[in-house]
Amino acid sequence: MSAVLVASTAAVPAVAHPPNSTDHGVPEETFHKLWSGDQDGATDGANLSNGSAVEQLGKGTDVPFDSPPRAVERWNRGDHQEFPATNSSVSIHPPDADLSSGQFIKEAYTEVFAVQPSTRARLSPSRQPLYVAPDGTLRGTVDYRVAVPPDDTSGDRRVYWSLESHQIEETKLLVDGDEETTAGGSHTPALSYSLDGYAGEDHQLTLQANISVRLRKEVETCTAHNDEGDCTNWESSVSYPTENVTVTDSIEVTKYDLAVSGFIAEYPNGDLGLVVYKNQPWLGYQLPNGDVRGVWRFYSARDKDWDTLVYSSDDGQRTAHSPLHPLQVNAYPIETGPTPSPRRNVTILDVYGTSTSPPTLPSNVHLDVLTEPYTASYGIATRATADEQPETVRAWGLVRGVEAERPADEFARIQIYESNLTVEVVNQTEDTVTVRVILQNANTGAPINTDERDGYVVVNGQRVNTTGNGTVTTTIERPPGGVSARYEPGHWWLNPPGYTGDSDTVLLQGSVLQIVSTLFRIGVPVSLFLLAVFFIDRITGWRIWPPWRSL
Repeated sequence: MSAVLVASTAAVPAVAHPPNSTDHGVPEETFHKLWSGDQDGATDGANLSNGSAVEQLGKGTDVPFDSPPRAVERWNRGDHQEFPATNSSVSIHPPDADLSSGQFIKEAYTEVFAVQPSTRARLSPSRQPLYVAPDGTLRGTVDYRVAVPPDDTSGDRRVYWSLESHQIEETKLLVDGDEETTAGGSHTPALSYSLDGYAGEDHQLTLQANISVRLRKEVETCTAHNDEGDCTNWESSVSYPTENVTVTDSIEVTKYDLAVSGFIAEYPNGDLGLVVYKNQPWLGYQLPNGDVRGVWRFYSARDKDWDTLVYSSDDGQRTAHSPLHPLQVNAYPIETGPTPSPRRNVTILDVYGTSTSPPTLPSNVHLDVLTEPYTASYGIATRATADEQPETVRAWGLVRGVEAERPADEFARIQIYESNLTVEVVNQTEDTVTVRVILQNANTGAPINTDERDGYVVVNGQRVNTTGNGTVTTTIERPPGGVSARYEPGHWWLNPPGYTGDSDTVLLQGSVLQIVSTLFRIGVPVSLFLLAVFFIDRITGWRIWPPWRSL
């Protein structure tokens, strides 16, 4: 028989609240931080004062995490098994479950409980995908009740009904309509999946359950009557009506599979240069003496659609507090851009990304949020101190357990050389000075042509470029003192080979600085001679100090 869809009748919700004590192996120091979105400060002061410091913190405010907490999956795994014991006369379901009913099978449904590991990424006000790991588990609930028709014992035809058997035949997980995993019948199925395709692709996960029932129907028919009209002969026939109902529930997910690539280099002083590009939003990456953190923080909140359960039976419906409180990890931006840690070891050279409007959090989640756009980066360039060059590059994802680790030798290696910049005075007048800047590779002496690569030379604040022979001659207004020049190299990963910067200063003839320099060069040896005379006079008693005594 085909099933028909019926709507559940409205029920008055019971008072809902999160659990008040840890369970399922979740440590206490984590448990009390998992319930963002609950009523902060709802517990009276006396009860708060009796709790631990972490319990008081969790009940007084919402607490963010620096990374997706593993405890969420542990909690959901244990809490999933708290589904109430059920029988054929009652169907237990969340209030928003899509219920299907046939002739005998009533209020049948399946509902997705949790997909894990997963993170609801609140990227912007309009884009908030549910990121799931490439390989994970979908947990759900299934229930139904059986309506056995009443017996009819009136007249010459008597019908007797009884329930022979009922069961959940099997549960299936479909990915985009194709069967992924099949398991036996269970009120609390947990089915594994493995997503194909590219990272960032959207998929539909569908939990399907097949429910069957078999009844016994006995019909007694009167074939003869006496003169008083009483039946004197009954003929009996037995049949076994069956019914099958298939119920489904779906959830939209996005495959999260972090991958990294980029450039790597070693500075002449041994520092590490690293440019990392990634394919999806990320938490950051590791460096030898520090790391780069992305803009993300995390919070955990319960799915309030499971705060109550509806018990449907022949007598109607009643609503009760649910023992199930599935948790969901959420990611949200809290910084306008990535940050290095510690800053003494790590320097961010450049960030590639797009400016994105930050999302708002649900009204009952009380956490600091951004009010200005943030940089959703797809690439970060860094320089970091390094005792030795790394063998692998490791990046962290927004979904627990999803990381990207790639051998360093698979990154494009760029050579970085020291540069050598010198300044020579070609000509000078009272008003102007002409200088020649020579820019070379300090290792090989090869000229550096800034006209054909990123980077430039600054001569007393004026930007110029060297030519093919690595030189530039320029005339500037004569400054007091001398002329300084410096080389500002471009990004080493954009124009290989890369170079470090260098600078030089030349003093001008007749300048105050040159006069001071000349006096210094003359004065130092004269002073040393006079000091020697002074010590000799003191030692010998010749009374020749001061030298001008006899003048």
